[in-house]
Amino acid sequence: MSAPPGGPGPAPAESDAWPDVTIGIIAALAIEGAAMRTLMAGPRTVRRNDDPNEYRIGHLDSAEAGRPHRVVLVTLAEDNTRNAAATCTDMLRSFPHIRCVIMVGIAGGVPSPRQPRQHVRLGDIVIALDGIVDYGHVRQGPDGAEQRRPVSGISMDLKRVAHRIEEDQILGRSLDWTRLLTPPEDYPMAVFARPSEGKDQLHRGRRLIPHPDKHESGHPDHAPKVHFGAVGSADVLLKSGSLRDELAARHRVLAFEMETAGVAAGVANRGVNWFVVRGIVDYCDEYKNDVWHQYGSLVAAGGVRALLAQCPPFLVWRLERDGARHLLPDPEMDRLREYLDQARDVDGLVAWQAAVGSLVPPPDEPTTLAAMAVRISGQNAGPDRIPPLIAFAEQVAARTSSRLGGQLRAWIDRVARQILQIGEHVSAYRQTVEEAVARERGGVRPPIRPCLLIQIERDGIEGGRCEVRYWIQRRLRHWDPEPSDPQQTTFRELERVLQRAIRHAESAWHDLDEPVEIELLLPVDMINTAVEWWHTELGSASPTPLCLDYRVVVRSLDRMREPHRHRVWNQRWRSLWQSPPQPRVQQGRSNGGNEELGPWNARLREDIHLTTVVLGSSPDEEAGRQELQSALRAGIPVILWDHRPGALVSEMADLLGQVTDGPPGELIDRVHALRHNAGLLGSDAQIRHPGRHLAVLWDDPDRNVYDMGAQP
Repeated sequence: MSAPPGGPGPAPAESDAWPDVTIGIIAALAIEGAAMRTLMAGPRTVRRNDDPNEYRIGHLDSAEAGRPHRVVLVTLAEDNTRNAAATCTDMLRSFPHIRCVIMVGIAGGVPSPRQPRQHVRLGDIVIALDGIVDYGHVRQGPDGAEQRRPVSGISMDLKRVAHRIEEDQILGRSLDWTRLLTPPEDYPMAVFARPSEGKDQLHRGRRLIPHPDKHESGHPDHAPKVHFGAVGSADVLLKSGSLRDELAARHRVLAFEMETAGVAAGVANRGVNWFVVRGIVDYCDEYKNDVWHQYGSLVAAGGVRALLAQCPPFLVWRLERDGARHLLPDPEMDRLREYLDQARDVDGLVAWQAAVGSLVPPPDEPTTLAAMAVRISGQNAGPDRIPPLIAFAEQVAARTSSRLGGQLRAWIDRVARQILQIGEHVSAYRQTVEEAVARERGGVRPPIRPCLLIQIERDGIEGGRCEVRYWIQRRLRHWDPEPSDPQQTTFRELERVLQRAIRHAESAWHDLDEPVEIELLLPVDMINTAVEWWHTELGSASPTPLCLDYRVVVRSLDRMREPHRHRVWNQRWRSLWQSPPQPRVQQGRSNGGNEELGPWNARLREDIHLTTVVLGSSPDEEAGRQELQSALRAGIPVILWDHRPGALVSEMADLLGQVTDGPPGELIDRVHALRHNAGLLGSDAQIRHPGRHLAVLWDDPDRNVYDMGAQP
């Protein structure tokens, strides 16, 4: 017998365990839980004998009509990080099919009256598109507190939805807040009414200051503005405007709260992701009060409702009708589905035929790769010991982009080694797949070499400081770099920081015989820095330039972070490797008289197969800087120039013509040889050698650390 609406229901049997509940929602305060509850359809209270929490199960709309998300809501007994982690753990034990845990509720915002478009106001929403910063989990270094490591595990499904909502907002299409904040059932809503504008007061110190004009800040009347960025999380109740601004500048966050770091810890290592949506109710200063708590709780719940309404329902992996179990546990099947959903460029029937053959008939109707995987997920392996599910994943990996293929292979390697114990068999099968696909394509692919990717970014406040992050690529076969913690330093100390990063990487490469690369990921205003001549072995009598030991290139940080430029960037990179591979080169304007930038830029974009640009002058010159920016925006993956100021001299122009004349896979080796030859000379002769001044941007879009997809 079912329980009455809203009343307690019996706990199901252990084997039942609410298998269709795939999303958990956690609120810290009763008002937050009440707001979320009002927007759920058919909330029903349930309890378990071995769980101290009280849960409410209900539905929220999904992206598929007639298939709503089944969600479970719980409110914390106390609002702190430790209790959030414990409650999250209890919820995942009681609802083992949960795929994502969402933290919903209120937060303190970071106002930016001098930057109106970034200005956060009371009643706004912050969606943590860039995750959270656990600013309470730090190490104390010589330069102050530094975050120990990024918080991983954010839901890529909801992150993709948040990106769409952000794009819609940029284009002027706002969320329908009237619908989102209207409950599906009859609840008294007066308690959640929006306070008057006069209740949103902003202070600087003890002085009341005005908000920016709404036309400048983009705030609608009587509705929230949605902000996208990072949220700070720690067991700290902030009531200081100066400390708020200091932490916000250091960690680049839009809001502060106290629970999500605990949720992230609670889901860690369980194959479950997290997300966070916060309504802004104060400014974390001395004037903090509760006036906006009710409305902020409601709009945060409405934000969750908006996200889930554009997210397809999560798959519930059940036993097959014949009783056969899936090859892998549910969390791993979810990971596979996330990757397969991104491989939209793969012909599923081709991958099916190559992987399964006639063992299982292919689907009669067009369907998704994930649905194909479900169909063969319980099939046994043949004599080669490769289960059809793994074979299908390998075939998809070989036919999609290098980045996604690398992520998919990393997932296969892990489950083959840790769960299926068939690592050696998978390696042999992979080699046959790659050889077969290479024969199909008749082309070449750029090699994946071990590398150290180092990002340097200026501090936005202190001109002499910067932030350094690095990623170590250990393997030869696919792209799966391992990230480091961000580190704050000064430009004066950069070479020492880089030396430590290189020593870390070398310890990971100790058994490799392959040449390795160092890639410097730089903002456009630093790209002309001669980083290849920075030094290691700094304590020795003769420090060693990087380019003597490593192949060194620079890359564009700005372009990697701009998804709207990636399509054409990918197209030109693929053109570079067409068979027979041959770069199409456009020279800078110094070789064409007084050509204006407009026609030069138009010629650059006219030919999508153009892959390489030789700048007519150094990027430190206005003309060279314009050409560099035009080339980056047009998606050109290979750019060469002379570091020295002034127009390109004939000697260097001839040399760059020779460097770019040949297979693209040899270009970096040719540049490395020229730099090495220059390094063999004495200081006077070296400064005259063109190899001393040759700069190259070699920007592979598949080697992206800001678009890695769902991580295992």
